[in-house]
Amino acid sequence: MRSTITLLCIGVMGLMSSQSIAQKTCVIEEFSSSTCVPCAGMNAWLDPLFKTNNANVENSGLAVVKYQMYFPSPGNDASYNQMGRDRANYYIAGMPSWGIPLHFTNGKYEDTFTTGPNMGGTDQTLVQPEITACKGGTAQVKLSGSYRIKSLSATDDSIFISVTVNPTATLTGTYYLIVDATERYYKNNGATTTQKDYYHVMRKMYPGSAGTPVTNLTANTPQTFTFADKITVSAAPTQMSNTWWDNPYDGNVVAFLEDHTPTLRAQTRVLNGVAIPAQWVTGVNTVSNFQNIKVMPNPATDQAVVCFNVSSPTNVSVNVTDIMGRTVYTVAPTTVGVNAQTIIIPTSEFANGVYNVTLRSDDGSQLSQRLVVSK
Repeated sequence: MRSTITLLCIGVMGLMSSQSIAQKTCVIEEFSSSTCVPCAGMNAWLDPLFKTNNANVENSGLAVVKYQMYFPSPGNDASYNQMGRDRANYYIAGMPSWGIPLHFTNGKYEDTFTTGPNMGGTDQTLVQPEITACKGGTAQVKLSGSYRIKSLSATDDSIFISVTVNPTATLTGTYYLIVDATERYYKNNGATTTQKDYYHVMRKMYPGSAGTPVTNLTANTPQTFTFADKITVSAAPTQMSNTWWDNPYDGNVVAFLEDHTPTLRAQTRVLNGVAIPAQWVTGVNTVSNFQNIKVMPNPATDQAVVCFNVSSPTNVSVNVTDIMGRTVYTVAPTTVGVNAQTIIIPTSEFANGVYNVTLRSDDGSQLSQRLVVSK
């Protein structure tokens, strides 16, 4: 069992290599809600389809971002915020009526039910061909970048985003770079529909919902755009905020270059995109011997697995504390090597709640991650 878990951890860490986008990346934007019954029905098959296509996995050619709405009005989806609403307004301006679920592929309206009770819905049989088709062809621009996470801090910059736009041809028109920080997964037990699990949900857009204008797109002349931000995490986010449910450590930045010249929803607007996996910053004083840390599954039920690397052999101890700072579980110092390591934390006796898992090594390095236990 331990060796299987180790391989799983290595697989997760392997996703953090630099993104190569020689292929065209299909960008799908979905508008959904935890209060929308048709959305729950559609996501029951659409989320597994996205998973089959390795959405937001390096080199998969598919980038997905979801914006949670407040539909039916007034709604109470805690993930709904103004940035998502602004993005919806960008697409639906001029539509006589609209509803969710609603999605756009490379900026093109693709929903197949335009009238009746399923308006805004999608014919399940058409989505896979749609994904396959939109990944084909030659892109006029390449996107690459990095998404680095230093810590979880509401007071200091803790995430750092860099996106490079490199045209393969000289382009003229009105272009904007859209950058979405997405949460790979969270559970919303308070959802009013059958859907409790949510994937690839936008938590914030940089520098805002309008994106960044990109000018002087000259062939083979790259431009790099950078953003830094603080992070607020809560087990109960409030509507209209950019608070994260869990944390960004296993999330992605989805970035894409958008052509604002087309005015019709039937036209492709996205030239190309990229899903940039999160990387943990190394080399800072408090984590000098740790390469990264990942706790999964998160939320956990019976057990959680702590995956990490160290830069040199050392003794590592684990301390788990509850929200009040009380120690609930410890692992005595254990000698580990430089390869991927795992430590299992039995959580079956833990009460539901939020915990802090802290690793410490002999040289004083310390690194922590939040763990949610939900049964």
